[in-house]
Amino acid sequence: MNGENGIVIFSHGGESLENISLAASEYGFGHIAVSDGNGGRDLLSRSSYAMAFVNAPLETEFGLDLAVYAAGRGCGVIIAAAAKHCGEIAKKIGGTDIFILPKPLNKALLLQTFRYVSIARARKLGLQEENLALENRLRDAKLIDRAKCVLVEYLRISEADAHRQIQKRAMDMRVPLTAIAKDILKTYEM
Repeated sequence: MNGENGIVIFSHGGESLENISLAASEYGFGHIAVSDGNGGRDLLSRSSYAMAFVNAPLETEFGLDLAVYAAGRGCGVIIAAAAKHCGEIAKKIGGTDIFILPKPLNKALLLQTFRYVSIARARKLGLQEENLALENRLRDAKLIDRAKCVLVEYLRISEADAHRQIQKRAMDMRVPLTAIAKDILKTYEM
């Protein structure tokens, strides 16, 4: 099952696991997976989750490395630990976007943190999409500029004339400028 709208909870069990699961369900996560930390990386590599909650310490590890791994897989990540460890954890995770919650946990704090992490993850994903779109536009602009330079060099025309020629061909053929630029580069750069 795909957990893209779900949460994976890493905990050694007990009452806190039950409280976290109930709060996650109340928040509206569509799929809740629970793991004790053993095989957690495998679970994260098999499915995508919107959020990962690490209730430290886990049975076989503290959980900090697992939290960093989950963040690297695109999850919004919350790590809950004893208040005395939160400062140390903050130093270790430095520039990551992992949220740290001091224990003991309460339902209101859990729900609020789920909300904040969801918002932060959505903003991050939006910025990544915007960044990708900008990279594509930049790549296209570089391709068109290379084609213009080739036309300037081989046809001995101005850059403005080369640009107009590429635009006219694209309009006449009803194709993107990049398609014309690729054709020009194929023709002249053999």
